[in-house]
Amino acid sequence: MNNLPIEYHFEVYEGTFLNDPSISWSSSTPFPAVAVGDYFEHRGYDRWYETPKQGERFKVKEIEHIFWEIAEDHIGHKLMVCLEVVVSEKA
Repeated sequence: MNNLPIEYHFEVYEGTFLNDPSISWSSSTPFPAVAVGDYFEHRGYDRWYETPKQGERFKVKEIEHIFWEIAEDHIGHKLMVCLEVVVSEKA
């Protein structure tokens, strides 16, 4: 069994995974679970390519995971989340 430390990465993309991520974080502890269909709060960050307009919000449309191991150093887990702009269902 491998007891290497795990390094976690979280990247948020807009529209496609082909762009650079709009936001990225790294941590020594896992990030909370994210699922397709979840809404993603965009306020508080100014790094968006296209900020949702009034009555719109970001919704998770796709998720990818990447895992790797750096021999005798650490294991990496990257959670990549792709967002789409949708009309808000909030009243």
